Amino acid sequence: MRRSDARTSVNRSAALPAVLLALASLLIFPSLDHRYLWDDEAETALLAKNVLRFGAPVAWDGRDLVSQECGADYDENYLWRQTPWLPIYATALSVKLFGPSTLAARLPFAVLGVLCVLSLYVVGASLFGERATAGLAAAILLLAVPFLLHVRQGRYYSLAIFGAIWTLYFFFGALRDRRFAVLGLALALGLVFHANYLLFFATLAGLATASVAVTRDRQAALRLAVAGLGALVLILPWAPAFDLGARSGATLAGLSFAGFFANLWGYAWRIELYALPAGLLAAVLVARARLTRGRPAEWPHVRLTLALVLLVLGHLVFVALTPFVFFRYAITLLPALALLQACVIRAVWPVSRPLAVAALALALFVDRADLLQGSVGSPLLKYVGEVTHDVGGPIRAIVTHLRAEARPGERVFITYGDLPLRFYTELEIRGGQGCQSLAGWPLPDWIVARYFFRFRSSGPGAQEDTERTLRYLRTEIPPERYRHVDLPVADTIWENIPEPDRHVFRAPTDRPPVTLYRKVDAR
Repeated sequence: MRRSDARTSVNRSAALPAVLLALASLLIFPSLDHRYLWDDEAETALLAKNVLRFGAPVAWDGRDLVSQECGADYDENYLWRQTPWLPIYATALSVKLFGPSTLAARLPFAVLGVLCVLSLYVVGASLFGERATAGLAAAILLLAVPFLLHVRQGRYYSLAIFGAIWTLYFFFGALRDRRFAVLGLALALGLVFHANYLLFFATLAGLATASVAVTRDRQAALRLAVAGLGALVLILPWAPAFDLGARSGATLAGLSFAGFFANLWGYAWRIELYALPAGLLAAVLVARARLTRGRPAEWPHVRLTLALVLLVLGHLVFVALTPFVFFRYAITLLPALALLQACVIRAVWPVSRPLAVAALALALFVDRADLLQGSVGSPLLKYVGEVTHDVGGPIRAIVTHLRAEARPGERVFITYGDLPLRFYTELEIRGGQGCQSLAGWPLPDWIVARYFFRFRSSGPGAQEDTERTLRYLRTEIPPERYRHVDLPVADTIWENIPEPDRHVFRAPTDRPPVTLYRKVDAR
């Protein structure tokens, strides 16, 4: 090959990753600090601040308590055990470099989100053996709004997705007996564990199910088993710290067959609406079969497609064992679902390009949840509208008002949303779901009564604390001593939650305003 031809080939191979990098940056980074941290993000950010102060993620710093599970999320020494520590330490590093801010809390995960897109391109090129389908899979992942919502959060989501992508790479590499693939698979699984241990075990379940379709010989099965055992060795020392045994027992104790199948259907339906339109793709494949009647049309990557389908099923069966249905417990499937969609489009393309393009456009740009409500919308347009407009939200409104009106050291009681207030202000905060005692606490200077009160908690004593809090508000707060203040913003429940069925893309107009009560003799 001549030097000019080699240079042209290199330029072409670099063009697609460069486009993906630019588009990912354009979609992920804008207005990253525009919306304030909500409770889950503030939990991570507060623990990160405590890491910088104490060297470990402790839930109590002498004034502020970090808890959403009535104290079950830390041990007797206040050492955090509800979630793995890697996202907390990543946030701590960012806060150390850039200072405590919304941007610092989210930046490392947004950067990793961009790397997820490039990683899926690399993994797809390895699995498919060509760059075009790999680029398509990476683009599908990038344009999936649930992916964008989650990687812009100051939480574990980007870490888990990144680990899942490289788990796929090393899983298939181990099957092909590639060098260092077994070690790579163990390390990638370890990364998933240290992002979220539930997703680690769900990933293991998915890989075990997928191996049924792709394991050809005992040596390949042995390599997978060694990688799995290696990952377990990496994570077992952490099992006592996170109290995994007791948590697993409590989860299984509350399980019922009806609940399991309801959860499984809940996950399948959410994936249908927000990630992979199985109904649409099935119709497209039926059309493909009719178009190819009488002439052969080979399906590319048959075993890969089957393995990905089984991986998804195994993962969903596992997470259906948990009490709640959250899309976040399926986020590590987004790369596999993007690869599956790329497989379908790749199979349809040689038969009918218009059909392939139409299917891809409908899958990516039409909001299937809106269609069920009798309206037409686009999730990507909603997302772009959010990042290009001032959406605001109750937490920002509350924080802004308190910064302007509250004096240093004043006490604030809030029924839900205490963690963001602890992060953004220096006021003394009580309330929320930490079940922190109010006995002997002086009358608060401010009361924030959210219209939905609080989210249900599975922590021990949560129901009793709810009753105590309601009794406190009804019997110990003299209403004549407080002045009613309505803020000019609607009170939304979780504000910036990334769950696609609950995320608020624009400020609603059908909710009550945020209401504060200020003690009239505060000054």
